[in-house]
Amino acid sequence: MSKTDLYTKLKTAREAGLVSIMVTLILMIVISLIVLGFAQISRRNQRNALDRQLSTQAFYAAESGINDARSLIAAATQAGTAIPAKSDCGAGTGVFAGLEPDLDGGTDKDAEYTCIMVNPTPDTLLYSDVGTRSTIVPVLSANSTNLSRITVIWKTKDNTDTPTVGCPTGVTNVFSPADASWACGYGVLRVDLLPTNGTFNFASLQSRTMTTFLVPLSTGGNTSQGYVAGSGNNLLGVDCTDDECSFSFIGLSTNQYYMRISSIYKPVSMQVNAYDASNTLLSLKDAQAVIDATGKAQDVLRRVQVHVPLTASSQNQVSDYALQSTDSVCKRFAVMNNYFKSQVTGVTSTNPLCQLTP
Repeated sequence: MSKTDLYTKLKTAREAGLVSIMVTLILMIVISLIVLGFAQISRRNQRNALDRQLSTQAFYAAESGINDARSLIAAATQAGTAIPAKSDCGAGTGVFAGLEPDLDGGTDKDAEYTCIMVNPTPDTLLYSDVGTRSTIVPVLSANSTNLSRITVIWKTKDNTDTPTVGCPTGVTNVFSPADASWACGYGVLRVDLLPTNGTFNFASLQSRTMTTFLVPLSTGGNTSQGYVAGSGNNLLGVDCTDDECSFSFIGLSTNQYYMRISSIYKPVSMQVNAYDASNTLLSLKDAQAVIDATGKAQDVLRRVQVHVPLTASSQNQVSDYALQSTDSVCKRFAVMNNYFKSQVTGVTSTNPLCQLTP
């Protein structure tokens, strides 16, 4: 073998070895990158799962703070004690002496609420479930400024993005039997509005009350109505969108009103705001308090706000009827021992108490 042939063979062997080394290095780099990618995904998934768990724990911690504050407010309300504002995250005093937030954010507990604030004079009142049973809404100016306007906003509770589909185009026959199958996503709002300043008796109570039925329309309608003492059975169409229905009572002139509101056909969620003559949003007292709680679990925070009733008059639910039944209501009178006689004639009913046979 000549020197040239030997040199060629050695060169070819060296090149083959170099290629093998390069291929091996590239494969190692690719495999390493794949392993690192899977490790990163695994760590991210673990962190997401941990964050979800910590978020749930922080939410429950904030909810515990809400419940603690709510219990103290209920006890103070029952004792007739005014609810003060708590505008910082410090330890509670007075009415809120029982609140013990974890102010240093230490790790002595797995989860703790770190901040509780209470606003007893919010500028917005929220009611999550207004139905056929009336909701009492005190609208009392916190600084005694006279109200000029009260705005009521109600939203659908149906799981639909188009609640206006099926809403009427006018107020004709809204309460007729033909409308028993109400297709609109909003309910018809009945509002009784009463100024409560000064003194009044039963007669003046009736003469001051304004009753209005607000009918959601798919197009057109009213946006406001002036207060008229003693007016009743006003039937007004309200222009609604797929987001909400909004209506304002204007021409108000005192600093305190009460509203009794119910929703016919469909339950709704509702928001109430009050404004003065310069269109400034007013803070309202003796209706609701807003409890703002922050919970912490390790490095995850959750903040929760809840509106709670403040006084007995704002517990929101009152009975509209002394007696209510889905069937006929009948009477039986005892005239002597073991003898009953039905006083019903001309009534067809499945109720055994309404049968003519004693």
